[in-house]
Amino acid sequence: MKESIVRRLVELNYNFYETFARDFSASRASPSPGYYRLLESIPSVRPVKVLDVGCGDGRFGRFLTKEGVESEYTGVDFYQVQSTQPHSFPGRYISRDLSRPDCLTGIGRFDLVTCLSTLQHVPGATNRERLLENIMTVLEPEGLVFMSNWQFLDSPRQLRKIRPWSEAGLTTADVEQGDYLLAWNRGGYGIRYVNYIGITETKTMMKKTNLRVVDQYSSDGREGDLNLYTVMAVDTP
Repeated sequence: MKESIVRRLVELNYNFYETFARDFSASRASPSPGYYRLLESIPSVRPVKVLDVGCGDGRFGRFLTKEGVESEYTGVDFYQVQSTQPHSFPGRYISRDLSRPDCLTGIGRFDLVTCLSTLQHVPGATNRERLLENIMTVLEPEGLVFMSNWQFLDSPRQLRKIRPWSEAGLTTADVEQGDYLLAWNRGGYGIRYVNYIGITETKTMMKKTNLRVVDQYSSDGREGDLNLYTVMAVDTP
């Protein structure tokens, strides 16, 4: 994908979340059902050092605290909205463009890195793979990665949200396979960029980045399978 298109898509999503931050946060006030199975894989060290990549307003940190998991929480995101959200979770928050090289450099090392509903918003397959590689560099030797991605192509209800690229001033020739523009209709009308990352796409990325599956399952939404969760570890020889 051309760098100019990457920048346009990053800006598109930045503007979306700046505009709809409060409505988006309100729509996700409760923990996703899929979070509870993740508790089974939380590293046993306490406090567990957590890096939440694409943290938003600290939702996953709040979940850990509610479930009695003592953590040292760091959140990193494209956006600075987390500092202004009414339900912001206390912790260290850092703004980084997750589509850029070395976006996690200098943040520290962590027992657990979460990337929940975030990788799908990074434009360009090369950039997504690079972000996973960045995540591996900040993991402690026995660290784990929690990832989830929206399975919108598998839901007739979600398919109705797909919009033509012309709404963003782009064409299908500008973007890559699996890239979509989806509508939002809560608190106003908005559009955002999403890449479909299913089981096949996840396997491909993991093979390229030397990660292995510890656990994988579907959960969330009315259908009970709207997100694909993958728990990963570095695949050592």
